[in-house]
Amino acid sequence: MRWGELAVSVWMALLAIGFYGLATFTQDVNPVDPGPAFYPRLVSLLLCVFSAVQIVLAWKGTDGSRAGEEAAKGMWAGAGLRLSVGTLALSLLYVGVFDKVSYLLTTPTFLLGLMLLGGVRKWGVLFGVALCYTLSTYYLFGKLLMVPLP
Repeated sequence: MRWGELAVSVWMALLAIGFYGLATFTQDVNPVDPGPAFYPRLVSLLLCVFSAVQIVLAWKGTDGSRAGEEAAKGMWAGAGLRLSVGTLALSLLYVGVFDKVSYLLTTPTFLLGLMLLGGVRKWGVLFGVALCYTLSTYYLFGKLLMVPLP
């Protein structure tokens, strides 16, 4: 049995149940419309179902070999640790400056940092993905959906 995987899966299932209970948004305008609680509840249900499947898979465990455990131990040494801590640090920094600095500046910088941290070294790929993603999401949210972006 993989205890870490089991614990994370149980935690995600509990979070899904909690989020489902918190999604109590109502609307009385159109009784046919599923309302604003539909999407959060749908995502919560899907998260709970997939967590339950993962719990069963973790409970069944592996075929008795220790290869998976050795690989998991190796992940927290060297490059795996750098990737995990670096991603967390970049994400916290991005969230911290998101409202203070322009979306068109912070998002490509964040994506470039993540891709460099992940090992992408082709400059065309780095800048192409960062710029295309930033411009497409800016157009989608800022112009089409009219979500105010910093």
